[in-house]
Amino acid sequence: MTEEEFINILKTGSFKERFDAVSRIDPIHLTRAISDKDENIRYKVASRISAENLLSLINDPYKEVRLIVAKRIDAKELPKMINDKSFWVRHAVAERIDKSFLPSLIEDKEPIVRIMVAGRIDEKYLLDMVKDREALVRKAVAKRIPAEYLPLMQNDASESVKNIVLERLNK
Repeated sequence: MTEEEFINILKTGSFKERFDAVSRIDPIHLTRAISDKDENIRYKVASRISAENLLSLINDPYKEVRLIVAKRIDAKELPKMINDKSFWVRHAVAERIDKSFLPSLIEDKEPIVRIMVAGRIDEKYLLDMVKDREALVRKAVAKRIPAEYLPLMQNDASESVKNIVLERLNK
């Protein structure tokens, strides 16, 4: 398919024709389909386009498109997505972003994001997470916090957190 045929399909084709076209066309031409009206087309584009061309999809209204972007975009661009409205996107950001940005996610409203943060953040920030309201987050903290701070978690309300603390203290 030529670029001209591709452009024509994007303008006049049905959903199926456009989807087939973005599935088959050389990825260098996919920038033409970034603003397609259908989120499924944009999702396919986000999964095939080169990482350097993903920036224009960072604020796509469809969370699945933004999730693909967060998983594929150059990591230095991830700070632009740190406040995404979808917790799955923020989780993907926390998984890949430079560790220096993780302190800004310590208070994220979703436990799954904070668990990812606790697993990756520099140990000096774990002290700020020992009183997290979610036991699973505190559990992740207990596994990594420097041993000198474990006594702060000995009386945690969660048995699983206390067990991790006890196990680590007895090593």
